[in-house]
Amino acid sequence: MKNLVMTVAAAATMLFAAENVNAQEGEEVAVTTTELQAPVEGYTKIDVADLPDTVTKAVAEDKEGAKVTEAWVDAENKTFKLTLEAEDAEPETAYINAAGEWIEPKE
Repeated sequence: MKNLVMTVAAAATMLFAAENVNAQEGEEVAVTTTELQAPVEGYTKIDVADLPDTVTKAVAEDKEGAKVTEAWVDAENKTFKLTLEAEDAEPETAYINAAGEWIEPKE
């Protein structure tokens, strides 16, 4: 009886593992952000003109047609929270570090 339970448990584990592998193989995801994460809270509002050149260059290159309308800084983590607006599009909130790398917010 013990062997039967262990066999069923092993089979179920292998089934779930195989499904997970198949799901990952079928997905093609373009990753454009780094593994770094920025905290959602703890930002201080700053003037858009005070953004580092690396940040403004990244916005111009990666978010073509978008304009930074508001900016906040987390001085401790050297990350920025930006409100980006483009013509005919809803405003977007984006996070970027001082090196100009896009990051995902921690929630």
